[in-house]
Amino acid sequence: MRCASKAAESASARLCADAEAETTATDVPSVAEATQPVSLGDAGARHEDTRVFTEYELGVSYSPDTDDGSVSAAIESKPPAKRGMDDALRRSIFLHLMNQMNHRRSEGARDRKSRALLVEERDRNVLRLAPEKKAWMPPKSVMDHLSATTSDRYRTRLFDSSRIHHLDPSAKDYRAEHEFFIDAFFRHRWYSGNHKRDGPSLLQAWNAYIHNLEDVGRDAWNDKLIKARDKFEKRTPTGARYKLHRLSREKGLPCLSWGDSCPCCVNNSARAPKEAYLLTSPWWRVRVSTEMYEGIDNLKSLYDRAGKTFSGGPSAAHDVPRRTARPDPVRQPSVGSGAPKNPRTGDSRATGLNNSSDVRLRRGGSTDAQLDSAGHRESPLIFFDRVTQGLRDDLEHERNRRLQMADTASKHRAEFAFAQLENERSLTSLRDELRVARGIVDRSRAEITALQTLVDAHHREHKALCEMLERKGVLHRKKQRTDGTA
Repeated sequence: MRCASKAAESASARLCADAEAETTATDVPSVAEATQPVSLGDAGARHEDTRVFTEYELGVSYSPDTDDGSVSAAIESKPPAKRGMDDALRRSIFLHLMNQMNHRRSEGARDRKSRALLVEERDRNVLRLAPEKKAWMPPKSVMDHLSATTSDRYRTRLFDSSRIHHLDPSAKDYRAEHEFFIDAFFRHRWYSGNHKRDGPSLLQAWNAYIHNLEDVGRDAWNDKLIKARDKFEKRTPTGARYKLHRLSREKGLPCLSWGDSCPCCVNNSARAPKEAYLLTSPWWRVRVSTEMYEGIDNLKSLYDRAGKTFSGGPSAAHDVPRRTARPDPVRQPSVGSGAPKNPRTGDSRATGLNNSSDVRLRRGGSTDAQLDSAGHRESPLIFFDRVTQGLRDDLEHERNRRLQMADTASKHRAEFAFAQLENERSLTSLRDELRVARGIVDRSRAEITALQTLVDAHHREHKALCEMLERKGVLHRKKQRTDGTA
């Protein structure tokens, strides 16, 4: 308390000195005024104004009369008429000090936040540039051994990419291009599930790869590689773990792959905690994208399909009972038991710890036996919170399904409308073509009729000419035979 009183005294003395300096600066008369006589009233008023600041002192002393040692502020030699002004000045000084303190606190919080953001961005850059394994590439010793593989049946030896980029082997970017083509080659084989590493198989596949690149081009081959990667990441657990690793590395986050070891992580212990898989964690919900959560759900479904359960995965993989014909038996604990005393054995959703002992036995085990143990007891509040969260997740899932089905229906409705419009256009064009064809047929019939009439006219003229020539004796008439034949 003495230290506090001394600090208050020093602060009051400093404030009084500042007040006296301001008074001296404002009340100093000019040279012309100094030569004039000063009246008694003016002198008294000036002396009284000066006494307002010089006699204003804050006496902070320790009062021994009180038991708690409180600090009492006493104003020495204060006239009663000046107490209102002194109180206002004291309040203004107090408000000024509080504003300065709040300003310093806000600046400190802003500095701490900026430092935290800088540290987080630095950690993300470190995670983005961290070394990783290429699971699709064979070891370097195997690559060196296979690079000399040749055959009379194939024109290109193994790992020779000079036909693709047409670069001089002494060029600077030759090595980068060469490594890119080799990496794409082994990536495609890994995505396709082809794990043969013998020389003849690789030589045949390499020549086919070079031929395809020459035919379709590099961009088309990259599109084909991306399609193979998407199919691989969707249908296989290894591909799903690789997708989570790839997305985590792009975001600068710890690896979200769980279950088996990540095929691309050098250190499999540096993984995201269990809170990253929960939608209730605000820090991870902001940083984990929707595509990552879709990858987590895909990996969970692949593990469930294969009959695998892991403790390090999302809580939905083992906390929520499966929806089968016979649900998992869950025995509610008594209300008086309360929450577990040991936080390490409690529910991982409440404690935030990665507890691997709370996994329920899905196949061939008893859930009641685990719930009876002290390490798996939970309070009714936590149980109902967990069940409510599961129901909320189910409701959100059903809502998303309904919205997706509505979008699909609207899309099909629009496609049906476009198809109807296209059919109407096709029918109209066919009708126009039929009308034109009928006109052509009518014109052809008219031309045929005109030609027939012309032929008949020529025939009559020919007959008349022949009769005239016969009458004149130029042509001999045919004699009719007696047997009645012409």
